[in-house]
Amino acid sequence: MPPFFSSINRIFVLLAVWSALAFSICMLLSVTTSVLLRDCLLLFGPLYFLCLLFVLPNYYICRGLPLGQTAWATMLASHMLTLLAIAAMWVLAGRAYAGFLDSISQQLLFNPLFDESLTINLAIVVIQFEAIVLIHYLYFAMEKTRDIEQAALQQKLLISQAELQALKATVHPHFLFNSLNTLSNIALSSGEKAHRFCLLIAEFLRYSVAYSDKSTATLSDELEHIQNYLGIERERFGERLQTSFEIDDGLLDTVVPPLNLFPVVENAVKHGIDSCLEGGMLSIVVRRGEETLIIEVSNPVDELGRKLKGTGHGLSSVEHRLKNLYGGQARLNIRRETGQFTVQIYIPIEKEANPEDQAE
Repeated sequence: MPPFFSSINRIFVLLAVWSALAFSICMLLSVTTSVLLRDCLLLFGPLYFLCLLFVLPNYYICRGLPLGQTAWATMLASHMLTLLAIAAMWVLAGRAYAGFLDSISQQLLFNPLFDESLTINLAIVVIQFEAIVLIHYLYFAMEKTRDIEQAALQQKLLISQAELQALKATVHPHFLFNSLNTLSNIALSSGEKAHRFCLLIAEFLRYSVAYSDKSTATLSDELEHIQNYLGIERERFGERLQTSFEIDDGLLDTVVPPLNLFPVVENAVKHGIDSCLEGGMLSIVVRRGEETLIIEVSNPVDELGRKLKGTGHGLSSVEHRLKNLYGGQARLNIRRETGQFTVQIYIPIEKEANPEDQAE
């Protein structure tokens, strides 16, 4: 369907513009031919609207001959043949209509007026035809741009979801393997402690499953998830794992991507705390920047390289996911200092997440 007919408002705008154009041309012809404006309007007003009906279906020719996919010679030849056909039909209809007006007015006025202004009117028909063709191609270009943008957004969403699934697939098997080994050791010494440990694992997995299909979470939920994870890892590392939290309580309801902080903290434990013989302090600082939420995770590292370095897949996936979700508004910075490794996440501050979205 031509874009002019896609809504009532567009039809009214088209008719108003065309009426103004027809009136202006009739005034011009009245001056140049010394014929009353009333007679020019009577003859050419309906004919110009007939021309509009002739040129609008050119939409289908333009759609069938898209720019960039059709040879210029083919495109020009097709439009020229269409224009010649429209001009011929318009002239025939105009002569018939002028003859009809002469017959009912019983004077020879409208046929001579039509013949005298034929050259000007044919030029007007050509201009109207070219304007409609240009509008149609412009509409198709905008439509194509919109489709490309929507496809790009859909692709970004699919990539983000794929990266999240990849993170879950790489983290959970490794995490569960270590947790089950720890649980087997705890169960031998204390049934009550093993029970608490099982609850921590259950709560950790519950959050992972519940939020894997959600697009947002609150910072409070993410930090609780991290606390559960660190509670599990403390059973494995004992006093080697020390933690420090500095949280701005006014930011706890800030919207953040779910399961985005865990890979950073897991990386800090796996390649930081575990790499040091005596362990160390894992620090998480959350503060407000300029319209930005800043999350900083720091951990010690073994400068002698006792442990093999990681692949960096977890942090790179977090960085890609942030870019897909926020574009240039979010970023991940990595800072290496002597004996210290720090990851900073910058996320634009948004309103509190929808409670329905947070419900299980």
